[in-house]
Amino acid sequence: MPATPTQAQLEDVLQAALYLLGARQDQMLTLEEWTDLARAVAACQDRKTGEYMTEHDLEDIAERYALEWDEATDGPLPNLDE
Repeated sequence: MPATPTQAQLEDVLQAALYLLGARQDQMLTLEEWTDLARAVAACQDRKTGEYMTEHDLEDIAERYALEWDEATDGPLPNLDE
């Protein structure tokens, strides 16, 4: 059973959700916004960010996005050299 989320984690989820709703209103959803939301939810669920991302998103992050990615908390990115 996951740990009870902290107030800071819940605030992170709320902030990420607000960004996502704002992006939807503007009809733009960036990979950065999805990553922020996935990180916030993963922190509350005691899981890895990558578990909430699509394989295509993870490949894009590994290949061309300059997102800060910490494998210890975000999970592994696909190895594109294979």
